[in-house]
Amino acid sequence: MSNPPLGKDDPQIRCIHCGYFIKRPYPTNQRCPKCNKFVIAIASSSRIFGKRKKKKATAKSLDADRIYLKGGNEYVKFCGIITVDRTPLFASNKKLLYLLELTNNLNFIATFILRGDLEKLLFESENSETEKCLFLEENDLIYVVYGKFPDKKGKWILEQMAKHFSDLVHGKDVNNLKKFDKYDIEKKFKGYLTSIFKENVKFQGIEDQEIADVEDWIRINYVRLTNNFIRIISILLDDEEVLNVFEKEKPNAKRPYLNVLFEDHAREIEVKESLLAAKVESIMWNVLGHTGAFLRSVIFNVGFQHSRFLTFRKFKNGYFLFCLYEGNLEKLGEIEDELEILLEPVIGVPFSGHSKKTDKLKVEIVKYIKEKNKKGQRNPQD
Repeated sequence: MSNPPLGKDDPQIRCIHCGYFIKRPYPTNQRCPKCNKFVIAIASSSRIFGKRKKKKATAKSLDADRIYLKGGNEYVKFCGIITVDRTPLFASNKKLLYLLELTNNLNFIATFILRGDLEKLLFESENSETEKCLFLEENDLIYVVYGKFPDKKGKWILEQMAKHFSDLVHGKDVNNLKKFDKYDIEKKFKGYLTSIFKENVKFQGIEDQEIADVEDWIRINYVRLTNNFIRIISILLDDEEVLNVFEKEKPNAKRPYLNVLFEDHAREIEVKESLLAAKVESIMWNVLGHTGAFLRSVIFNVGFQHSRFLTFRKFKNGYFLFCLYEGNLEKLGEIEDELEILLEPVIGVPFSGHSKKTDKLKVEIVKYIKEKNKKGQRNPQD
């Protein structure tokens, strides 16, 4: 039994041993899938026609879970746009739509509580892979890009998003768009976004350069230890500069204020702490519930070369530590390690309710914070 001459229009080869018709793509081991015997015609076809070349992708698909930017190492998972008034306008991946709600909650902390701007947040997955969200606020719109990429490249993508989208919504009330207008804007913006990712090929050489932090200090503003939403320890410095939310009159303020007066200053501190705690815990559980990833840190820009860092650390026995710092983020690891040692009497055992050792521990942590903050005072001229 033999095979007829192999031609370009003949996609099948008949096995000379068992008669089975072998279709393309032919087995790479040149054996019949049925009888597992060597078929010389397969080897001949490989020499005649060679291996098929894979077609290069001509466009970036926004529907993909990952839009790769560089050799499989850099990628974008999500691009989104939302108004500061919580109206979602665009989401490249509907599975990650929750990131827009997360953005608004973080922006509330940035603008309303910390009097600054939302800059970046870092996620840490179970396999210790780090991903990030970068943000850009322009004309009451917040642009978001999420994935794994150098900051410079992410900022370039955000700037291009803002440039094209602002043209599409010029003169429109973005919080009250008609369905047809919203659909038309989204459709056009998808085309722009695809072009942005194609254009990004020109920037493959962009890498982040590590710049030494000009600050050599770190100041602890807030420490909170919880277990299953139950507050164990919560310490907010009695400092108006930390959470300057309440003002009697701010007619020309860039940021919103609560026009509330408190006769008791301790009550004012308590309300500020509760306001921050509610937002922080909502953000953390939002991320855990949707992704299983752990929110590691959020960076807020609150002035020229001045940032605040909201950090999260997971301990054993279901304990979580939230901290608010300012200064040099590189010094954060040292602070967290020292706090973990101090907290060991509590976090070292399963939570069973409030105890006297918790009160004693709070006193020790307050003392620790004051000592650390004295050693790292911020330059008053900054």
